Amino acid sequence: MQLRWAARGARMAEMARERIAKTGMAPGGHPVWTDREMALLAVIFPDYKRAVAVLQRRTYSAVKCRARSMGLTDCRHSWTGAEVSRIRRLFPTADKKTLTAAFPGIPLHKVYAKAGHIGVHRKRRQFKPTGIPSIDQIRGRAFQLNVSMVDLDAMAKTNCYFQKGNWHTGNIKYKAIGRATEALDGLLAVRWKDQV
Repeated sequence: MQLRWAARGARMAEMARERIAKTGMAPGGHPVWTDREMALLAVIFPDYKRAVAVLQRRTYSAVKCRARSMGLTDCRHSWTGAEVSRIRRLFPTADKKTLTAAFPGIPLHKVYAKAGHIGVHRKRRQFKPTGIPSIDQIRGRAFQLNVSMVDLDAMAKTNCYFQKGNWHTGNIKYKAIGRATEALDGLLAVRWKDQV
């Protein structure tokens, strides 16, 4: 590269800066951000829709871009290979405190987003007890067989009884319990109170 080309480029850049300062317009035809606009954006910041309404010359994308260049938003984190392997190892079983300690300076929602991006999921948790022994046994067996409540309703033809937890209203459908027991290859037995 010749030195005169560099000098010519510097001259052209200086001329462009002078033209922008004189006209108040960027080369693309958009108005230059004023100090007042940037101060308003800093005050309004998280609410982009309100910022667009107040800053009438600015589009939604322009407001987002300026907020990022002003340092108002979080920077995008570049994940290292070690961090990704740590997510793969810890994410399925670790609680939120452990994840926060394992990734200092990274918000938890970004850890969850990265785990979803690389296809790592949380380990399934045992269903909470309902207090109704027959339903608890059905749900426990479904968990052992890795059958979701949606699949159980489809297998037992019980509409959405197990998905929606319709027993919480006190409406226990014994027909649904019988069908689910049969679908999970179980037997339904009756115990008499005087024989227990």
